[in-house]
Amino acid sequence: MVSTTRKDQVYGILRQAIISSQLAPGEAIRKELVATQLGVSRTPVSEAINRLADEGLVEIYPQAGTFVARLWLDKIETAQFVRVALETAAVRRAAANGTVETAIQLRKNLEDQRKAAESLDFEQFYELDEALHDMICDASGLVGLREIAAKERSQIDRVRRLLLHYETRMSETLLEHEAIISAISARDPDLAAKTMEDHISKMGIMLLQLQQKRPELFGS
Repeated sequence: MVSTTRKDQVYGILRQAIISSQLAPGEAIRKELVATQLGVSRTPVSEAINRLADEGLVEIYPQAGTFVARLWLDKIETAQFVRVALETAAVRRAAANGTVETAIQLRKNLEDQRKAAESLDFEQFYELDEALHDMICDASGLVGLREIAAKERSQIDRVRRLLLHYETRMSETLLEHEAIISAISARDPDLAAKTMEDHISKMGIMLLQLQQKRPELFGS
């Protein structure tokens, strides 16, 4: 029997490859090849692919094969709606429950983001971006919220990663994160919710720009 740890490892590796576009939208996933590359049997690969399909990151076509899901505007719009609702509520609670320790942790994360941006380290910046949103979920005081938020972000994680490479998105993101953290530090729930909503909503406009530049990434 395959251990849970091994199954989770295969899932994590494949999910990261999809989110980072190492496996591009529309690209075929061959279970035998993945199993050989990772040194595992087909079982954990199949289970990981089924899990990714549940998240909408993989599309399985009987008799045709398994493919990385293309970006679908309607699915992303729904995921964006859920993310705004969930994370504005979370940041509102985080601001109301704000502590000096939380503010210090958020500021440290922001400083690390600045360093990553200065060195154009997109991977590190993205990981810190994710960590910041996780920290805000944790600061809301709701157990398990970060896991729920992370799953709901699956449809838009690839888009967020791609957008970081365009023009001034990293510097804009830093300013938006600064505004969110300042609102939390000031213990202003309304302002925190407003800045978070503005931050997340920016992606909608940029998504349409991305579709014009890279139409091959999108389903139709």
